[in-house]
Amino acid sequence: MVFYRLNSVRSLARFLQKNHQLRLACGLEERIPSYRTFTRRFKTLDHPVVSFARQVIQVLVKYKIVSLKVIATDSSLLKAKGRPAQKRNPKVKPSDPEARWGWSATKDWVFGYKLHLTSTVLFKNKGQTLVPLSWEISSANHHDTKFLLPLMKRVHSLAGSCQRKIKYSLADKGYDSEINYQSCQQLGFRLITPIRKMKTKKGKPIRLSRTKKSVLKFLQTKKGKQLYYRRADSERLIGHLKNLFLIDPLPVRGLVNIRPYLALINLAYLLAVLYNHLNGRSLRAIKSLVA
Repeated sequence: MVFYRLNSVRSLARFLQKNHQLRLACGLEERIPSYRTFTRRFKTLDHPVVSFARQVIQVLVKYKIVSLKVIATDSSLLKAKGRPAQKRNPKVKPSDPEARWGWSATKDWVFGYKLHLTSTVLFKNKGQTLVPLSWEISSANHHDTKFLLPLMKRVHSLAGSCQRKIKYSLADKGYDSEINYQSCQQLGFRLITPIRKMKTKKGKPIRLSRTKKSVLKFLQTKKGKQLYYRRADSERLIGHLKNLFLIDPLPVRGLVNIRPYLALINLAYLLAVLYNHLNGRSLRAIKSLVA
């Protein structure tokens, strides 16, 4: 469904009826299940797919295709499928009632969802590539800050299973929070973000904490500048996923469908990277594998 850009389980059922070899490869020898069966199964795929993706990442780390030493986190708005909610006319019902309005400096107002993603970065080591490590999906009106810690805990657990250590976690100023700094420090690595200049209601600048002063000082060093330059790698990967798998606007509605669909997309990307490595292809030649 993901590799052939099929936007519904109905189209998946029709596709398998016409493609005998792929149907057999899926273990469907006698008959194709109805689209209702596909729909029920599809909604339960989130956790199994995430577990399988974790295993693939472990293999990529073993082959030294990716490194977990430096990671980066970013988010991006995804437009919902169908008709948006009307601010001036609340009587108009949106096609996806779970979607919400969200704003970003690059996309302005968007009615839909937000993808929060942690990825590897391209730092120093040649022969490596960008891959998704952990992800979350929320409605578009949620702030980035609250999603960093769940992502970091998953990547920290992943690094432990790979017997690797994370040294730096990069993020933009939307993740600048004392709680995030302390939480990452407790997990054993350092969160690096730009420091926002906060003011009191009277307009006086709020004094920076010791942690924030340390981060600000590090960002002014040569190493800090070189390191933080790689923060945009996660943003670049999200853009690549959007273009490859046509997820903006999203082809499915509702979180119960969007979560497994995006999990499948990230798994498909990971498998494509592994396939390229095993077949001597360029690690970034993903587009040629997508119909």
